[in-house]
Amino acid sequence: MARLISICILLLSVVDSSQMSSHPIIGILGKSIMLSCSLNLSAPVVPARLTLYWTARLKYQKEDQVVHALYDGKENNDPQFPFYKNRTQIFKDQLSSGNFSLLLKDLRVKDDLTTFFLFYHQEDGNYNTVDQNKEMCLTTVKVAKSYHKPIVTVNYEEWKAECTSQGGYPKPRLTWTNQNGLLDPEVPQIVQDAGSGTLNISSTVNITDNQTVTCSIFNPTLKETLNTTRSTDKEQAGLLSGIKTGIGAVAVAVAVAVAVAVAVAVIGSTLVFVCWKKSMQQNGADTQEMGPLRHSLLQRVLTTKC
Repeated sequence: MARLISICILLLSVVDSSQMSSHPIIGILGKSIMLSCSLNLSAPVVPARLTLYWTARLKYQKEDQVVHALYDGKENNDPQFPFYKNRTQIFKDQLSSGNFSLLLKDLRVKDDLTTFFLFYHQEDGNYNTVDQNKEMCLTTVKVAKSYHKPIVTVNYEEWKAECTSQGGYPKPRLTWTNQNGLLDPEVPQIVQDAGSGTLNISSTVNITDNQTVTCSIFNPTLKETLNTTRSTDKEQAGLLSGIKTGIGAVAVAVAVAVAVAVAVAVIGSTLVFVCWKKSMQQNGADTQEMGPLRHSLLQRVLTTKC
């Protein structure tokens, strides 16, 4: 255990990831991402003599955090930072082939722009170091999630258009344009969801009649742009509203007509049954002898008024 502690101290005090160069990879919020690390080392890998630590440093944090630890070929996550508990996995059956990759699960907003790297140490049977490296497989994770397609609504009383979109990450770039070019909107309002960390954005812009405005939302990490276009023609909007109202009225009328027809049919069937029964009673028919009389009574009830 003393050697384990000394290795942790060496790792946390010597490695300065802020000075290291790394390659970025993009992961989707809530999904898993593979931090690939496959190496050709100077000495054969002996898992039983292997100690490794996947380590993380947040962008604005000075101290490194242990993400996943393996000591003498056995996983030991006692020094693991709580934020990564139950979120990491290495592939022990592939260590001997030099595959030290780490699977990071359930990506969160706090993982964004975190740099991950591997500390590797191997000893021989006499506890002599045969291979060691403190700066392997440097990877910076960028977390992202697509925004919903923007929704544009028009307020004709104030002559403003509003664009809203939800559920994305990171902070997007929102722009308004019309047929003549860029518009100058009010400052966008951005609210972060307390649970998921995703962002909701809304923006308003002044408009005039007979414009065609487009709201564009650009996700800088995914390089993804979503557009919604809307006409500000008040007369056209009124016509569309009238059409929708007319369609709704027709649908209601049809439904009422169908209901009336069904009601008439039910009432008619009930009257036939009542008249038939009444006719039978007037003729003094015994219920046990109804069979032979049914046909003749039915013919009479059709011509008899109740």
